[in-house]
Amino acid sequence: MPLALLLSLMLIACQQGEGTSQSKLAVVDMTRIMRDSEAGKAGVKHLEALQADMQEQLNAIQGRLEKNGSDADAQKELQTVYMMSQQRMQVEQQNVVNVLYDTMQRIVNAYRTEKGYALIISSEAAASFDPKTDVTADIIAAMNKQKVEFKPVAPEGDAAAAPAAEASKPADKPAGKAAEKPAAPADKPADKADKK
Repeated sequence: MPLALLLSLMLIACQQGEGTSQSKLAVVDMTRIMRDSEAGKAGVKHLEALQADMQEQLNAIQGRLEKNGSDADAQKELQTVYMMSQQRMQVEQQNVVNVLYDTMQRIVNAYRTEKGYALIISSEAAASFDPKTDVTADIIAAMNKQKVEFKPVAPEGDAAAAPAAEASKPADKPAGKAAEKPAAPADKPADKADKK
């Protein structure tokens, strides 16, 4: 009995000792980083430019149809181009999200190490947190110092698809990080690229 009591007291002492050395924790708002960082804004502009090009192509076909409503070839072409445009935009959106996330993850990891944080968690995953622990502004500032370029992903079946996707990733991204992907922000269709 005295041995069990002694072990219990030692366990309590160890737990109290662990409680006094608090680890530094922080939160980040991933959606805000994607939306407010210069890289995030560049990604949106890239997608908008692609969308405008695709819309121009669709408008040209639509114009031909308005002149000759019975043009079966134009009708078929409009449907084909529309479907391909939708699929391509899904791929492009996923590519932008992946590039932004990889860049953001690298910056968050470097920031955590530099500042001595044990854990940085997404604010969306935290049930409650002290606003003083929010380091989103610091991460956005670090993101704004990064040069992130977005290049179009080649259409499916094109042999240049993989090199184009690789070329749009940041140059100083460490290898082996591509497997870690979070769910995309709610306003981005993340999984549609897989449903071709």
